[in-house]
Amino acid sequence: MTRPLYIEIAVPTPLRQTFIYATADDFRELDSAVPALEAPMAQTPQPGTPQPGTPRPGTRFYMQFGRQKLVGVMLGTVSNPELPSAKIRSVIRQLDSTPVLPEAIVTLCRWAADYYHHPVGEVFSSALPRLLREGEALASSERYLMLANAELIQRAPRQAGLQALLQQNPTGLSPAQLKAAGINSATIRALVERGYAHWSERLIASTDFSPGASVTHQLEVQLNAEQALVVATIDQGPTATWLLDGITGSGKTEVYFRIIERVLAKGRQALVLVPEIGLTPQTVRRFQARFNLPIVALHSGLSDRERLEGFRAASDGSAAVIIGTRSAIFTPMKNPGLIVVDEEHDASFKQQEGFRYSARDLAVMRGQLESIPVILGSATPSLETYQNVAAGKYRRVALTERAGGAQLPQYQILGIRNESLQEGFSSRLISLIGEHLQRQSQVLVFLNRRGFSPTLLCHACGWLAECRRCDARLTYHAPLRALLCHHCGSQAPLPDRCPSCQSTQLVPLGAGTQRIEGALQKLFPGQTIIRIDRDTTSRKSAFNEILEQLDNDQPAILVGTQLLAKGHHFPNVTLVAIVDMDSGFYSADFKATERMGQLLLQVGGRAGREQKPGTVALQTHFPEQPILRTLIHQGYRVFAKQLLEERQVNDLPPFAHHALVRAEASKKTDAMAFLAVLQRQLKPHPSVSVLGPVVANMERRAGRFRAQLLFSASNRRDLHQSLDACLQLIDANPPRRHLRWSLDVDPVDLF
Repeated sequence: MTRPLYIEIAVPTPLRQTFIYATADDFRELDSAVPALEAPMAQTPQPGTPQPGTPRPGTRFYMQFGRQKLVGVMLGTVSNPELPSAKIRSVIRQLDSTPVLPEAIVTLCRWAADYYHHPVGEVFSSALPRLLREGEALASSERYLMLANAELIQRAPRQAGLQALLQQNPTGLSPAQLKAAGINSATIRALVERGYAHWSERLIASTDFSPGASVTHQLEVQLNAEQALVVATIDQGPTATWLLDGITGSGKTEVYFRIIERVLAKGRQALVLVPEIGLTPQTVRRFQARFNLPIVALHSGLSDRERLEGFRAASDGSAAVIIGTRSAIFTPMKNPGLIVVDEEHDASFKQQEGFRYSARDLAVMRGQLESIPVILGSATPSLETYQNVAAGKYRRVALTERAGGAQLPQYQILGIRNESLQEGFSSRLISLIGEHLQRQSQVLVFLNRRGFSPTLLCHACGWLAECRRCDARLTYHAPLRALLCHHCGSQAPLPDRCPSCQSTQLVPLGAGTQRIEGALQKLFPGQTIIRIDRDTTSRKSAFNEILEQLDNDQPAILVGTQLLAKGHHFPNVTLVAIVDMDSGFYSADFKATERMGQLLLQVGGRAGREQKPGTVALQTHFPEQPILRTLIHQGYRVFAKQLLEERQVNDLPPFAHHALVRAEASKKTDAMAFLAVLQRQLKPHPSVSVLGPVVANMERRAGRFRAQLLFSASNRRDLHQSLDACLQLIDANPPRRHLRWSLDVDPVDLF
């Protein structure tokens, strides 16, 4: 009898540890194909036909965990487990003959679990599509009907005909072949039930994409001198993380294309990350128009089956380019060659719930693990990225001119203090919009608030419509005649009278995109007005339909939120009107000024991207604001340099490193009490500051009261040492079930 093989497995549980399991004494490696079509592995994993072998890290196992049966990922073998062998459970089944996650992704997930202090099993679970988490095979397979009994069938002519057909095709017939031969399902089922035939499963052999003579099927755009220099520098330079710092409209996408083309010509794959689902279809279309090779998309808007197919195509090497949102960073590539993170500054790359990872930062780590270049592209790079360039960790290349001879837009600051406004529009802005429409151009009106009005006010008594579950006001949505909370999603019908004084004088206060849309319809009757926000783009194909509307040369007004700021190309937009941006410069969040500067330039960059000159009109109550003047007149790099100097003086990121322990409970005092006890018991590293606890900026959200504890340190190692100590205290004295807590390393939002 051979000695059992002990393996370390990451089990999808909230426990921050791995578990040791044993294989059977006569351990054999199992086939990865689905063993029985009548009982798919995704529903009930069943034993398969064993084959000799030893499993490798990244292989999935089906095993008993407490009262549950779960699918975990093997991390390695264990020579001398601490537990006695009698107490170590055996796995039920190995699900893969080859790992579903390659070594680099296994290492990346383990690193992420350590860095973000998140349960390792949940990290690996996040890396896999849902169907793989449930046990379905990664390798694709096909069903074939095979002959099982050659004894001639009597008195069943249709079954006898199928039997004869199977005798003529000893390798079996696929469902498509059976259908083409006119065989119905009842005949097939009868033949199988009588034992004359059986279904068999065969793996479909995958093939790597073939670059061929040319990877493109579109005439290349002529590069300008700057673009050519950047392409040559990255292509001939070392394997490194590159910051592609290019102003809006400078042709960063064409640079991506050229570098990806060189990668694909070598038979290697490229992974392109974009910040929003809304950008994915447009990006996929542009890549499909350029490259004559298989391209797959991966994002949460796809079905489970579509996500598995995309994951499979990337993993087996048949997909040349993988385009995805945040979670696509874990997608294996058989022949990795390049990672591109477009709009690297965007906060959407940080997961805000559960496993709180940064896809941008994991992309940099993955590039190092797989020894491939990583390109971080942006017109407004994050301050962290600029500091990494200054520290020599990243290399910077720049595009300072717009491609195709287009000119940067001209900025006009419209001071509106003491000025009479029509639904939020000054007379100068209304006149400017009219001028551009008369030139047959398109206008983009930006307001980062969806809905009709931020709240509802009683003119008689001052009552404000507030959410019962959040410390927030309800937003009035006119088409629904309802009040919605944009934080917890609760909804209430629009009241006819004030709940406080019974007055009928209910007035919408402030303006959202719906109200701006209505105001523009009155100001410019008969004009095409298109609203782009989460309300109008919730349908799967809605965004594509809107983009198709804008492809013509007809004048139109686009009204939208920050969805419009993220890399979209609107060739006919010549005016961008920013209705209200003052709040971003006067926020309690130290990152608010950086974000507002990025948003202003990103939105403004939609203007004048072709041969038509562009204008950005900016309404503000503070036209002399110094940092605003710096941004507009001296550019983003000088603006960022000033902010970095302020951050350094105040010991803020990226010169310090933050982590937040958040707690929430249904009782007002419980979250604060939990964190206060934790703060008293904690003995952090001397260089680590622990600030708080304090209530969150929005204390009550979705009916729960929230508080937080801030860790700050200039040295990452000291910070993580203190976080380990904090987690040990929590594990030793876990809070009661009614209280939830979380840890956020490198938070993008302190509130």
